[in-house]
Parts: sequence; C-alpha cells; structure tokens
Amino acid sequence: MTTFDDILKELCTEKNIKLTKISKNWINVLERDKEIHYIVGHKFDLNNSALATILDDKYAFYELMELKNNPIIKHHIIFKNYDKLYIKNLFEKYNNNIVIKANLGTCGKEVFNTKTLNETYELLDKLLIKNYSLSICPYIDIKNEYRVIILDGQIMLIYGKIKPAVIGDGKKSIAELLKEFNPHFFNNKLNLPETVLKSGEKYEYNWQFNLSKGANIFMDIPEFLEKRISTLAQKVASEINIRFCSIDIIITNDDNIYLMEANSGVMMDNFLNIHPKGKNIAKLIYGIAINKMFEK
Repeated sequence: MTTFDDILKELCTEKNIKLTKISKNWINVLERDKEIHYIVGHKFDLNNSALATILDDKYAFYELMELKNNPIIKHHIIFKNYDKLYIKNLFEKYNNNIVIKANLGTCGKEVFNTKTLNETYELLDKLLIKNYSLSICPYIDIKNEYRVIILDGQIMLIYGKIKPAVIGDGKKSIAELLKEFNPHFFNNKLNLPETVLKSGEKYEYNWQFNLSKGANIFMDIPEFLEKRISTLAQKVASEINIRFCSIDIIITNDDNIYLMEANSGVMMDNFLNIHPKGKNIAKLIYGIAINKMFEK
C-alpha cells in the first residue's frame, strides 16, 4: 500500500529537496537553496492560516458559503448547555431525521444520522464532552457525492464516491459482495456478515460516502454534470481566494446540487490505492503543489 509519505519522499528526492520530519513525523520541513516550506499533515503552505481554519470548521465554512450565496446544506451550530426545546424544534422541522457532526472532524469521523430525539440528546451530550461545537443538519437523500481538488483555480481531479451498499444475487455472502465492491477496504476487514442476500436484496454497510468508511470511487462522470460540479467548485475557490483544497459536492436524488464541505488539507490516501493509476495521479498533483510552494 502506497502512502502520502512514500510519495512525498519520492518527490523531494526527485526535486533535490531536503526533507526533514519533526513533531513525531506530523510536520514535514522542505528545504532547497536556503528556502524553507512546510507540509503539516496534508496541509501545504500555499493557503493562509486564517482561511485554512475556516475551511476546517464545518459551520464556519457553511456561513462563509451563505455569505457568498452558494448552495450548501443547512447547518445549525450547537454548543454545550444547549436548549433542549430548540433541539426538539429542529428535529421536528427536519422530519425526525437529522445529521449531527463535529465541526472540526475529518474523514467522516464523529458524524451520525439519528432518527429519535432521545438518541439525539445522547449524541449531543457525548460529542460535546470533547468538542467545543457541533452542527445539526437535515438528512438529505444523496444520489452521489463528488470530490474536487483545485490548485490555483485549476481543476486537478474530480471523482465520484459511491457509498458501500451491495445488492444480493442469492449466492454470494455479504462479505463476498463487499470485498468485490471495494477490495482495498474490505479484504482485510474481520467479522463481515456471512449472510447470503436474496436476489435483489440490498445491504448498506455505511450510509456515508467517505472512502475511509468503505465507499468506492468512479471516474465516469457525464460531461454536463462534470461541468456543473466544476463550475461551482471553481466559483467557490475564486470567491474565497483559496489556492489548494478539496471541495465535496453532492447531487441529491432530485438533482439539486449542494456544497457539503471543503478541506484545506488535500488528502488522497485512499484514492491513490483504490484507483489503478492513483499513485501517479496523486504524485502529479502533489508535485505541482510543491513546485508552486518553491516558486519565487
């Protein structure tokens, strides 16, 4: 399995850049010709820190998109000592089906779909122990989710994400079907269900579209849809003056388009191992980003 660190080491060697890892390998220090740059996690020092902070906060990004009149899923911010009646009203407003998520979470972590009020209160209390704030959003029926990676206004990569759901054929077990759906994620998973689904019966492993939770990718996006997604992503990047980021966009079952979130850290760890040419694609994008870091 190829990692981001593997690619970074290769790129620095090829570009005659001295690479030093500090802070338990979390911070990468890149030096060449008395010039120094940093990559922290997956964050390249192409973006200013204030804007990066906004993108990494789901509610802050939501409000910025509202300010710029861009279509985005509605968010309501929740703090400790929240008003239970306010939560109840939100819950009922969204037909007893909401999503609760940590504003600073990544990779789909600390994101929950809840359909009961008691569970909602329990989740809020649990998550607010270690999170300063949360967001409540309506649950939306999503047809597909798309990730767009942008660098200085140019679309570097677009791919679709399919949530991990399989359809039975009356012969194969759920475990077998999931391993066929996404071998990278499921081949080493233990305790997958061995139940054989009836023909046409559906099993959903996870309701989220995160590659880190078993979703898979697809690259065959209709031209009209790719243009629609690209136009929105480029508009957002231009309006907020972000140089290097990923933007997640959804298409609903009734064909509406919404922004989901954006990330100032450009992570392709799962993509580069799922796509047959994923390493080459990721290396090309990261290589261009590093070149731009060292541009005078």
